[in-house]
Amino acid sequence: MKAPITSAIVAVAALSSCAIAVVTLPISRKTQHSSQIRRRDPITEILGNNETGGLYTADAVVGTPPQKITFQIDTGSSDVWMLAASADLCTNPVLQAERRRGGFEEKKSSSFKVSKKNAFSITYVDGTGSAGDYIQDTLSFGGATIKQLEMGIAYTSTVPMGIMGIGYDFTEASNDGTATAFIYPSIIDTMVTQGLINTKAYSLYLDDLEEATGSIIFGGLDSEKYYGSLTQLPIVPGTLVNGSKAYGFPAVMMSGLSMISSKTGQATNFADRYLAEYPVVLDSGSTVSLLDPVLGQAMLTAINGVYDYTVTGLLFVDCSLRNDVSTFNFAFGGTATAPKVTIKVPISELVYDLTGLYAIPAGVTLPRLPFKNPCAFGIMFNTDSPAQSTSILGDTFLRSAYVVYDLQNNLIGMAQTNFDSNQTNIVEFFANQTKIPDVAGIPVPASLQLPALAPTVPVVAPTVVPKLTTSLRVLPSRTTARVPPKVTTKSI
Repeated sequence: MKAPITSAIVAVAALSSCAIAVVTLPISRKTQHSSQIRRRDPITEILGNNETGGLYTADAVVGTPPQKITFQIDTGSSDVWMLAASADLCTNPVLQAERRRGGFEEKKSSSFKVSKKNAFSITYVDGTGSAGDYIQDTLSFGGATIKQLEMGIAYTSTVPMGIMGIGYDFTEASNDGTATAFIYPSIIDTMVTQGLINTKAYSLYLDDLEEATGSIIFGGLDSEKYYGSLTQLPIVPGTLVNGSKAYGFPAVMMSGLSMISSKTGQATNFADRYLAEYPVVLDSGSTVSLLDPVLGQAMLTAINGVYDYTVTGLLFVDCSLRNDVSTFNFAFGGTATAPKVTIKVPISELVYDLTGLYAIPAGVTLPRLPFKNPCAFGIMFNTDSPAQSTSILGDTFLRSAYVVYDLQNNLIGMAQTNFDSNQTNIVEFFANQTKIPDVAGIPVPASLQLPALAPTVPVVAPTVVPKLTTSLRVLPSRTTARVPPKVTTKSI
């Protein structure tokens, strides 16, 4: 990505001479070692990060004196935790060679304090997890310092890197449904309390696959990073086992899915009635997107892809699609024919080499494919039962969408990403605002205008239910989506 031109434009001119309450956190994409591929069963365990297994990460410093720690960024969880330098993952020679990214030496920090001994324990959807203490220490990034931030420090872990969860505090690992459950101030809560930002909201910009950097802006947005206006959508609350509602994950209603063919220029509607009630979680901690098999199969069929449900568990497409300018169009709010906002995802953003975390192990034979140069597809099938299913739009979608997460007002702002933007126009959010500021982005080019939809294509479920049990199945990495607290969702 080109170096941004620095500018800070405050929405209120009278405050232009004052420092704005906005903190920008640069993020980058890191690759993971291919040895981290694991053979697993549940399809929900395949979500890791990036075309060769990279993670969207950010560097921060923790403690006094400061120690550099790298965190994976995750909008789908809410705990900030780091590996201790003495963690088993850091000291085991084999794990260290494969996964070590540095741990925190708590004895060297004069500001380190244990708040709850042995109380930190978190488990993710793929069965990986970490355990240790809840602690308090100083954390700094983007020119801001958060004092006495409540965090976890892991002494035992099967997760290769600490995670900066920036979601709702309701999904914290400590809120586990037991008699000792508790909720503590999250990093977003603490930034507001300490006056670093004005409200519990932030924006996310990942840019495209060709770029390795992006940014999170806590307390504001960058209007140079999206086209048109931000459409505001209500976040869908989760249903608790007692029937009440609570906000736990950044989920919105998806109302349509279509494809614009580069050959004909026509838009074909895959499903409208089917999507009347279809919540999806916008999760930066997930590499691929996880959709119902009916929709996923419709997308795959449209591009002549193949689902290998017997051996690898992967969806294969022709690598030549990297040069195809066709788009999949995800509609949100309203109806399929009159959505509030539509995000166009280039097919090229969904095509991945069979390397890194998508590498096929020696001895595993690919199925017969109708193309000679196979690649992996960035959409996977959610095979959970409807009552338990959670569809996720991960980084394969989020690179094409500029998203504002307003946890204060339970809103999502969404617009089409302006790829490769080298300009910056920061707009501050203010306290007591009841919605995301209506700030126009870059004018929408003609290439992003949607043609009229053709009639709905009949959507048929796969003839073979894609529920894998073979031990040969190869799935890339993990998701940072956390196992919900026991008191939480039957459904999103």
